[in-house]
Amino acid sequence: MNEKKKTILLRILIIAALLAVAGACIYMYLHFGKSAVELVKDTDRFKAWIDGFGVWGVIVFVAIRVLQTVVKFIPTEPIEIAAGLVWGWFGGFMLCLLGNMIGSVIILIMTRRIGTRILRLFRLENKLQSMRFLQDREKRNRLLFIFYLVPGTPKDTMTYFAGLTDINWIEFMIISSIARIPAIVSSTICGAYLGANNFKVAAIVFAISALLSIPGAMIYKKISARYTQNQPQSGIGSAQETENGPTPEEL
Repeated sequence: MNEKKKTILLRILIIAALLAVAGACIYMYLHFGKSAVELVKDTDRFKAWIDGFGVWGVIVFVAIRVLQTVVKFIPTEPIEIAAGLVWGWFGGFMLCLLGNMIGSVIILIMTRRIGTRILRLFRLENKLQSMRFLQDREKRNRLLFIFYLVPGTPKDTMTYFAGLTDINWIEFMIISSIARIPAIVSSTICGAYLGANNFKVAAIVFAISALLSIPGAMIYKKISARYTQNQPQSGIGSAQETENGPTPEEL
């Protein structure tokens, strides 16, 4: 009974911590996010702001991209368009991809060290591993590639999920980075043409990307529904584990 009380207390503390983090993210968005979005959308103002940092402008931008990947308080597309405007499509693409990769590594480290313990505490680890597509390495990697390739999917959110699986880090970084290329390139090309005052081409690129995101979101929903339906419904763990869960010492 004492161990059970400790487990319940740990669950309450974890839930409270997660709520605190969520509250901090909302606070950041309300107090800084809107201003940041307005700054990024005003391309001339953003370029002047970045130029004000001189040689440190590149590092500042990559840091913003890393933060945007981990916390997601700034939309992805505006910052990619701004990068294309400031550094051209290729330079903007490389900086965006670099920020994505660093942010993804941070997410993987957090989920591997903290996320798996939380799953174990709430008896969800076995449920996650019981998903059929996670048991097939090729099928899992193919699904991840499609997810990151298709426009309109919550890619950074998927990174948190991927960190809870046993996928190899290098393998994941290769899959996700290659799959992200078309979406990032289209946005930085749009920004580059905006910088050259070629609004017609920029509008065409933006319109194509927006149109592709619609069927992309539909494909993502169908794939998610398919694997949800195929998930085994069998019980998880023994009766004793279901009643008490893991002990604090096991965590």
